[in-house]
Amino acid sequence: MKNYSIKKLIVAGFLTTVLFNTGAIPFQTNGHVYAASSSVEKIIATGMKYLGTPYEFGSDRSTTKTFDCSDFTKHIFEKAAGVTLPSTSALQAAYIKKNSAIQTDWKNLKRGDLMFFMSYHGSSTAGYSRLTKSKQTITHVGVYLGNGKMLDTYSKESGGVRIDNINNTHWEYRFVFGGSAL
Repeated sequence: MKNYSIKKLIVAGFLTTVLFNTGAIPFQTNGHVYAASSSVEKIIATGMKYLGTPYEFGSDRSTTKTFDCSDFTKHIFEKAAGVTLPSTSALQAAYIKKNSAIQTDWKNLKRGDLMFFMSYHGSSTAGYSRLTKSKQTITHVGVYLGNGKMLDTYSKESGGVRIDNINNTHWEYRFVFGGSAL
């Protein structure tokens, strides 16, 4: 656990240093290198500071001791970029639909985009193959980091705020759409 905390501090320190020295940092996705906006990098750096923070469904919005998924995204967007998101993942999804171009293929998302997911129906594609994604209720939100990774929190068992792989996992099968809140 001690090594994990040290790694977390090193990553957050590196991101912060690069951000403040250049205003943007390069990242690679789909074989292309992009420079992300400083707002995106501030949001991600802020989120990374909370790695390991415990998950609590319906978390207290006035503290950062625990987060649920929508409390986490609401907090980091407001703190880092001054963007006030609605309080639930479903309302955040509606906000993005109204204010942004949406992507239904997660591979077309940009670093910092919000990702929205339907309920869990198992770890294989079979559990999702007969569902019409556009008709599913949004039950989860995370922040796309690029390179097939997402920053989110979703259960006590998962360890709280963490980085998850998307490709060929239930996250890919559950993905409904994503878009920018900036």
